[in-house]
Amino acid sequence: MPEAIHPGVAPETGREYLLYRPSAYRREQSWPLIVVCHPSSPNRTIRQWTGLAETHGFLVAAPELRRADKPLRGDDIEPGGSRLEETQVLSVVEHIRAGHNISEDRIFIHGAEGGSLAALRAGVKYSDVFRALSVVEPSFERAAMSDLGNFIDPHQPVYLSYRTNNLLTGKKGRECADWLRAYGADLRLDHFSMGNDPQRITSFFQNVLRTTEWIQVRAAPSNGANPLEVRFSLRINAAPAQYRWQFGDGEESPVAEPVHAYAKPGKYRVIVTVSGPKLGQHTRHVDVSVPTATVQQARNRF
Repeated sequence: MPEAIHPGVAPETGREYLLYRPSAYRREQSWPLIVVCHPSSPNRTIRQWTGLAETHGFLVAAPELRRADKPLRGDDIEPGGSRLEETQVLSVVEHIRAGHNISEDRIFIHGAEGGSLAALRAGVKYSDVFRALSVVEPSFERAAMSDLGNFIDPHQPVYLSYRTNNLLTGKKGRECADWLRAYGADLRLDHFSMGNDPQRITSFFQNVLRTTEWIQVRAAPSNGANPLEVRFSLRINAAPAQYRWQFGDGEESPVAEPVHAYAKPGKYRVIVTVSGPKLGQHTRHVDVSVPTATVQQARNRF
């Protein structure tokens, strides 16, 4: 029998969320997680997803969003509004990960209507957390996203669905699509919206798992005596056979986790190409600030 819906409290915000675990859940194996943001109550939201979660085998969480009875508008769009919702979403994910065995390459986020800004902000800003994001009938406001254009990861699939024949949602949907395109998002548009249909969204996430490789570049100080030395590694959902790292200063390396010493501080574009019989060949690149080893996703696609 399906398990009960479990209440939780996100420690960073002190606000509630609901979590549904399928009856087959066992901590011995890792599980996908879908976070669903919607302006209705978390209880009503999560109950639309429990059947699919039980059938397809994933956990689903519904955060309590501020002013959940209406879309975020006006003052709520400014830093004290939608950005608080972003914090709530991230806090919920981290709390669930602390108590469950969640696959780091199978965390997704979906937002509908008034919950779309929370999903967009969290999904775009934390593309290293969310494999893909979905937005349906967005309540989109450029002011709420003005600080996030440079966070777009061109390798993170974004599903956007809205009804073109609806005067309000059609306009907001077009604005959202234009903003995502302007920053090079991997946009999957659906103009034949079926509304907030969990089956449709689940199918999109499943298709991402089948067709899109998950590759994340990491950089960190080597903790050695040289402050300009950086350690590089990958998070990847397959095992590459070959690596080619290009560090942006003319030097290269073929090892999986190289440590590279730069001659001087600065910002360097680091390119890594991985390949294998089942993986094929894929290239990712990031801008790395040395000596802090801070990584910023580069916007343009190879």
